[in-house]
Amino acid sequence: MLRWKALAQVILQSQRGGSGPLTLRAVSPGLQDAVVSLSIRAAPARPAVAVVEPLTELPYWRFSPAMAQRPDPNVVLADNDMNSWTWGEVPMKQAPETPSWRTYRTDLRLRADLNDGRAHLDFRELAGRAEVWLAGVKLGEKTSDAPADFSVLLPSGGTQRQLTVLIESQPTHPSGIRDRVVVQRGGT
Repeated sequence: MLRWKALAQVILQSQRGGSGPLTLRAVSPGLQDAVVSLSIRAAPARPAVAVVEPLTELPYWRFSPAMAQRPDPNVVLADNDMNSWTWGEVPMKQAPETPSWRTYRTDLRLRADLNDGRAHLDFRELAGRAEVWLAGVKLGEKTSDAPADFSVLLPSGGTQRQLTVLIESQPTHPSGIRDRVVVQRGGT
């Protein structure tokens, strides 16, 4: 008589959050049936970190001195100009002042996945009337003096372009880029 031993392995996976009895039955001709009953209960979720979209933030800017007249948003700033324009980091809050215009400028560098014409440039708070320009093209205008969030659609284009924001303040109100400036991926 030929005898041999064999092992079988079964892997079970229940539905997430499932519970109750589970009966497993193994049947094979010529062999004794085997039955096992298990009690299934919900297990706590495995610890995990939420998937977060990479954030493109624009924290570093140059800004002009206050001006009485609306400046040209396309004015060319000399690379060696260290006297008339100042470097700043958001938030950049300007006290109420006369003259009322300031120009803010930074280089916008976009990853390929944000350079598809659907991404948004979000100012979390702009104070004063504002115009947003990208590579010499006006993208949008905020017409209220009151501090508010402001968003413009970014057209596709070069991976590095000059972003300019003109802000006009009122003599009795502070102005400036008062909170974060981020690029958000557009809808699919």
